[in-house]
Amino acid sequence: MGWLQVKRLLMGAEAIAEAAINSGLEAYFGYPITPSSEIMENLAVLYASHRSDRFRVYFQSASEVESINLLMGAGAAGHITMTATSGPGLSLMAEGISYAYTSEIPLVIINVNRGGPGLGNVAPEQSDYLFVTKSLGHGGSKPIVLAPSSIKEAMGQVRMAFELSFKYRIPVIILTDAIIIHMLESVDLDQLTPVSVDANWSARGRNGGARHLINSIYLEPAEFSKIKAGLEEKWKTIEPLGECFMCNDAETLFVAYGISARIAMEAASNMRENNIMAGVFRPITLNPFPGKMLVDAAKNSRRIIVVEMNEGQMVLDVQYWLRRDVELIPFNGGIYPSTEEVIERCK
Repeated sequence: MGWLQVKRLLMGAEAIAEAAINSGLEAYFGYPITPSSEIMENLAVLYASHRSDRFRVYFQSASEVESINLLMGAGAAGHITMTATSGPGLSLMAEGISYAYTSEIPLVIINVNRGGPGLGNVAPEQSDYLFVTKSLGHGGSKPIVLAPSSIKEAMGQVRMAFELSFKYRIPVIILTDAIIIHMLESVDLDQLTPVSVDANWSARGRNGGARHLINSIYLEPAEFSKIKAGLEEKWKTIEPLGECFMCNDAETLFVAYGISARIAMEAASNMRENNIMAGVFRPITLNPFPGKMLVDAAKNSRRIIVVEMNEGQMVLDVQYWLRRDVELIPFNGGIYPSTEEVIERCK
C-alpha cells in the first residue's frame, strides 16, 4: 500500500496554512481581519503542534502597520515570512510594502479580497485588482501578484510565492477571496516540500553571517535614479504566467482570474454543448500581466468578454494589450457570478 496517496478534505484556509508549514514558513506576523482570519487561526494551531522545526515565530501584532514592519525585519534577516490580511488591512500595509520593494526584502502577503471600498462587507470580491497591481505603495512600488483559482493551486502558489520572493527579493501578494478560503477540496499535502533559499545578502546572514546594509533611502538623486533603474530591469526578468482553456478555436473568449475563471470555464464548456465555440484565458500572475500570452490566445476570437467580481478593473489591462473592443460582465458588492448568469449575459 506504499503507492497509495493519502488525501485530506480541507477548507481553503486550512490548506493554505498547511502549505505554508510544508513549504518552510519560519515566521508569521498578523492581525486578524475577516475573511482572512481563518488562515491565522489555523497557523496558530499548527505552531502550537510543534510539527515544524522551521516555524519558529508566531506573533499577533497590534495592527497591520506593526505586522508589515515585523515582516520587513524578519525578511531582512533572511527568513521565510508571511502574513494574511483583507481589504483595510492591506491598505495599512501599503507604506511598508513600498519600503520592502525598494529595500529588496522578500516577504509574502495573502490578501483575501473582501467587498469595498471602505469597510464594505466580508463577502468575496475582486476589487483589489488595481490596488495590488498598479498602486500598492507610494513611489511606483509593485509586487509580484499571484491569483489561484482552486485550493490546490493556492497551496502551490504559497510555495511559489516563497521561492519568487527570495529569487527576486521582492514582496509577493497572493490575491484570493472568501470563496476559495472557505470552500472544501481534496488535497495531497505530501506534494509540498520546504523551499531552499539563498539569504547571503541579508542584513545579518543566517547563523550569524556577514552583516549587510539594507536601505530604502537614497538622498542623492543620481544614486536613487540608478537604484530605480535596477529595480525596473529586474522586474523585466520576471516571467508572467497564464493558462488557456479551449482557446485555439474559441470564437468567444472569456478572460477571467481566480474563482471567476473557474465559473467562466464551466460556462464555456456548457456553451460548447450548444455549438457556441467558447474558451477562457486565465492570468495566473496578475502582476506582471501575461499580455503577450493573451494576445496570442485571442487572435482567432471575435468576442472578448472579461468576467470579474468588481466594477471593471482587469478589463483595463485586457483593453491595453488587445487594442480592440472588449466586453465586460461585472459582479460587485459581494455578489459572485453563476454559470447561468454568465451565459445569459453573453446573449
